[in-house]
Amino acid sequence: MEHLLNRLAAAAGAALIALGMTNAAIAQGDESTWERIQRTGEIRFAVFNYPPYFVKDLSSGDWGGALVEMARDAAGELKVDLVPVEVGGWGELVLALTTNKIDLAAGMQATPVRATAIDFAGPIYWIEWVTVNNPGFEGGENWSDYNDPDVKMAVITGTSDQLLLSQNAPKATQLQFKELSQVILAVSSGRADAFTTTVLSSMIAKEKNPGLGNFNSPKPRTALPGYFGIQADVDQRFKNYLNWWAEWNNKLGHNERRMEEGMLQYSGISEIPESVSFKE
Repeated sequence: MEHLLNRLAAAAGAALIALGMTNAAIAQGDESTWERIQRTGEIRFAVFNYPPYFVKDLSSGDWGGALVEMARDAAGELKVDLVPVEVGGWGELVLALTTNKIDLAAGMQATPVRATAIDFAGPIYWIEWVTVNNPGFEGGENWSDYNDPDVKMAVITGTSDQLLLSQNAPKATQLQFKELSQVILAVSSGRADAFTTTVLSSMIAKEKNPGLGNFNSPKPRTALPGYFGIQADVDQRFKNYLNWWAEWNNKLGHNERRMEEGMLQYSGISEIPESVSFKE
């Protein structure tokens, strides 16, 4: 009898342990992102200091910025809370999603390699690649103005900037640097004729460096989409929701407005040129 009771007790203990492990596994990610959001009433959203996308108020600890406002609206439509989770930067977003640290990231480019580890929803906006000239260099209305071996273009090596420069002005002489600050110095000093990078970085650089020349949006327009990053999931409900949220907010112009307001409020930019657009 005692032996039977011991066996029953052991079986009951194993069942409790298994139940506890199951509950822990569910909490750690066996449930879908959609189910977890519904259960917890919150969306864990990746943030880090990167104006105008993510900006932390040092006095209150609250987060603002263009992408924070987008994510906050997406959470609000679901009637759940947006919970900011601080990460180390762009390079940590994929890891934060795959380790279940966050449910949502924003401002990501949906590269094929990233798509092997995570999923994407959107696009939520488009970011243009533009140019800023040295004051002594004229032209910039078209990419063909730079497509000449005699034109020296400063660019950050190994970036989308370099990729798109090679695509739009393959004959230009590239001067490659590791940091944007080095690129800006090369152009403002006259070592390079111009540089190309995103409209966001270009406008901030132009605002802070009076020694730079014209800001240009060369034709044909070159823009890449920014996406929400999400966990790869068999349950597609969260992705479907974000896709429809993105389409709705893009068509109504809300996301372009959020990008413009974020740039004016958090980047020190006094004016956005009429040629700049965050639409497709």
